[in-house]
Amino acid sequence: MPDRSPTTPPGLLLATDLSARCDRPLERAKQLADEFSIPLVVLTVHDAPQAPGEVLQWLDGDAGRAQQEHAAREEFAREFAGSPLQATQRFATGPAAGAIVDAAATLPGAMVVAGASQHDSLGDLLLGSTVEKLARALAQPLLVVRQRVRGPYRRIMVATDFTPASTLALETAASLFPGRRITVFHAHDSGMRAPDVLAPDAPPRAQLLRFLDGCALPPGARALLDPVIGEGEPASQLARHVVDNSIDLVVLGLHEESALMRLLTGSRSEYLLQAVVCDTLLVRPPVRPGEDDENEKT
Repeated sequence: MPDRSPTTPPGLLLATDLSARCDRPLERAKQLADEFSIPLVVLTVHDAPQAPGEVLQWLDGDAGRAQQEHAAREEFAREFAGSPLQATQRFATGPAAGAIVDAAATLPGAMVVAGASQHDSLGDLLLGSTVEKLARALAQPLLVVRQRVRGPYRRIMVATDFTPASTLALETAASLFPGRRITVFHAHDSGMRAPDVLAPDAPPRAQLLRFLDGCALPPGARALLDPVIGEGEPASQLARHVVDNSIDLVVLGLHEESALMRLLTGSRSEYLLQAVVCDTLLVRPPVRPGEDDENEKT
């Protein structure tokens, strides 16, 4: 088992209903919990009914929820029977996004894991306004799982727009996955100006190399970075590179002023998140005092 990084999260929070549609995030959460040697909390959210059989349970109120919880506990016991993982189970009722944010607040520093199917309330995290709410509200990284688990993440890519949020994304990826090569991808858009500290008139590759030199990386990590420049519209370039290079995990740093956040929460958010077919780790810088209040106003 790899040595644990000093910046490894203290735990994982998996949002699931323990049905087959959540198998992929469940398997990834178990794999990461084993890799990092950290505890796993499985959060089962009772949201609106998703199948005909669930409607009657929903109408039954407390009795129906008790029956659902009993079934979930039995499934949890079967899933982790004989497992060496430190796994516990929690339950919540209400809209999925709010339930996840509330549970995450009780687990400071834990990574939140959720699925990306478009056919259930937890999977709808990637559509509409829910991803925006989580990206803005979660203090922790959010891992959105799409792919089957075929081992640890090996082909990792960090997308950068040269903002501090991108710096955090790269530093997080290098710390979480020490010793692995990381592609640092920048889509050069002639309509976007680089920060002054990166010499905006310099060629794109020179800007990217200067950005890498300014990141606080673990010892030896700089030599494992592969800088790549794409030309054109960022979302389509990023998605194409993921497919062409069989990327396992894309790491995105989000902040209200960043171009990547605008791609995620603007008119092209649905396209970007559906086009990036691999797992995605969203990392948000710590919220400054008073920033939450300002976000609520916008």
